[in-house]
Amino acid sequence: MSAKRNSPGLRAPIVRLGVVLATVVCTALGALSGAPVAAAPSAGPSGPTQVAIIMPMTVPDARNGLLSASTLAAYTAPNGLLTRELDAVVNTQAVLGIDPLIIASIRLLGTAAPASATEWLARLGAATNETFALTWADSDITAAVQAGSPTVLAPTSLEFVIDPALFGPAEPAATNAPGGDAPSTAPPLPDTESLLAWDYTLGDVAWPIAGTVVASDLPVITASGFTTTVLGSGNVQRDNAGFAAASVDDEAAIVTDDAASQLLATASAATTLTTWQDDLAALGATIDASGATSMVLAVDRGAIGGAARLRSTITALDVIDGITVSSLSDTLAAGSSTATLVETPHSPERIALTAAALAAEAADAAFAQIAVDPTPITAERRLSLLSSLAPTWDRYPTGADGALVAFTDDSLALRDSVQILSESDIIFPDRGFLPVTVSNTLDQPVTVYVVVTALSPLLDIENGWVETTIEPNSQRRALIPAVARSNGIVTLSVGLASAAGVPVGTPVTVTANVQAGWETPLTIGLGIIIFLVFAGGIYRTILRRRKARVADTDGATAERRGAEA
Repeated sequence: MSAKRNSPGLRAPIVRLGVVLATVVCTALGALSGAPVAAAPSAGPSGPTQVAIIMPMTVPDARNGLLSASTLAAYTAPNGLLTRELDAVVNTQAVLGIDPLIIASIRLLGTAAPASATEWLARLGAATNETFALTWADSDITAAVQAGSPTVLAPTSLEFVIDPALFGPAEPAATNAPGGDAPSTAPPLPDTESLLAWDYTLGDVAWPIAGTVVASDLPVITASGFTTTVLGSGNVQRDNAGFAAASVDDEAAIVTDDAASQLLATASAATTLTTWQDDLAALGATIDASGATSMVLAVDRGAIGGAARLRSTITALDVIDGITVSSLSDTLAAGSSTATLVETPHSPERIALTAAALAAEAADAAFAQIAVDPTPITAERRLSLLSSLAPTWDRYPTGADGALVAFTDDSLALRDSVQILSESDIIFPDRGFLPVTVSNTLDQPVTVYVVVTALSPLLDIENGWVETTIEPNSQRRALIPAVARSNGIVTLSVGLASAAGVPVGTPVTVTANVQAGWETPLTIGLGIIIFLVFAGGIYRTILRRRKARVADTDGATAERRGAEA
C-alpha cells in the first residue's frame, strides 16, 4: 500500500498535486483538444490501485434493428458520434464493449457502405484496446430473463437483409484484421456468422444494465454461453471490496464501482478546465480513499455523446500518484473476493411489458409458419425486439416502456397482414360453393387454410378446411363446398389457420341467404296434394248431400202417390 494511504491528512493535497501534474501532462500531449495520445505511465509509488475502465461502443439510433448508410455516414463523419467515441479511447487501456449491430450494419452495406464507415471499422479493428461483445443493440439482458426468456436473447439470422448485388463471391469470414473491412473491390458475400465475426479479446462477457440483476438471472446468463457478468457495486455485497473480481453464487463477476463511475462521468462531461480539474480531484480522492487493490469504472451508457473529456480523464488518472490505469485482464488478476447478490429486479411494469413483447414475438413466430420462408419474418422480429430493449430508448420521450408497447402493436399489425376480407350477404343455392376472399399484404406467398363453420343446420359445409395459397400483396378467393338443407338465413363463422391449426388473423361472421333448390317443388307438390285431398273431400260431401236430397225427394213423391191412391 502506498505511503499516501497511511497518511489520511495528506490525501487531498497529494491528489490535488497529482491533478495539476496530470493537467500539465495532458496539455503537453494535446489530450485536452481530443487528439489521440498514448496513456502516460504511472508516476505513483509501488502498490497503486489498478483501475480498469470499460466503455460501451454504442449508438442511440438502433431503434430499427439496423443502421442505414446515411446514419452510418453521419456517425462516422469527422465529428460524428462513433468517431468521437473511438477518438476518446482508441489505443488507451480502456476496455470496449462493442455493439455488434454497428459492425454488422457496416458490413451488410457491402459496396454501398460509406467510405468513412469502412475506414472507421478498420481503425477499430486495428486498435490495441481489450474488447468484448455487447448484446445486439446493447439490449437489456435481465428484463427479458426476468420476464421469462430461458436464454439471453440474440439475433437468429441476418441473411434476410443481405443484398447479393452489393457483394462478390462468398469467401471465408472476415475479422477485424487491419484493412480487412475496407476492400478495394466488392467484399465477399457474407452470412450471419461472418457478419458478426470479430476478434474479441476478452471472450464472452455479459454486461447487464447496472442495478437490474437478481439471483435467478446469473444461471441463465451462464447457460447462454457467457463466462463473466459485469455487476454494479450496488448489486452485490462483497466480502472484500478491495478487489474488482468476485465470485457471486459461484458465478464469475466483475464488480464496477458505482460511486467512482459516476464521478468519471462527471469529469468526462466537464465543460471548463477548472471544473474538470475539480471533478478529477474528486475522482482521484475517491479511488484513493477506497484503499482498493483493483477497481473497475464503467462509462455510463447514456453519457458518451457529452463525454468530451473522457480521453483526458483516462490519461490524467494514470498520472495521479497511487493510481494506475490498466487493462481489465491485469486488473482482474490482482485478486478476487466472494460476494452475494443484492437482488434489484426491474419494476413489475417493466417486466409485464417485456413479457407481453416476448409473447408477441412467439405469436409472430407461429404466424410466420404460413409463409414460404418464415425466416425473414422471425429474424426481423427478433432484431426489432432486441432494439426495443435497448437502453438508448430512455433518451426519447416515451422511454423504454414505449418501445415495448410499440413492438407489441407492430406484432398485432403483422398478424393482421393476412386476413379475410368481409363479404356482403351471400345468396346460396341448393348446392355450390361459398366464396371467401383472403388478403395477403406480405412480400412473400403464404399458404393458409380457410375454416368455415355454419351456425345453423340449414346449411351443411362439406369441407370446412380448404387450403389456399395467396401471392404477395394480393387477394385470392377460396371456394368452400356446401349443401343447403332448407331455405333461411344462416350465420357462418369464417377464419384462417396454419397447417398446424394455429389461428391466423381475426375470424369474421358472414350471413348467407340459403335457397334450397329442392324445397320449392316439394312444397308445390305437397300443396297440390293437399288441394286435391281437400277438393276431393268437398266433392264427396257435395255428392252425399245431393244423394240425400234426391232420396228425400223420392220418398216424398212416393208418399204423395200412396195417399192419392
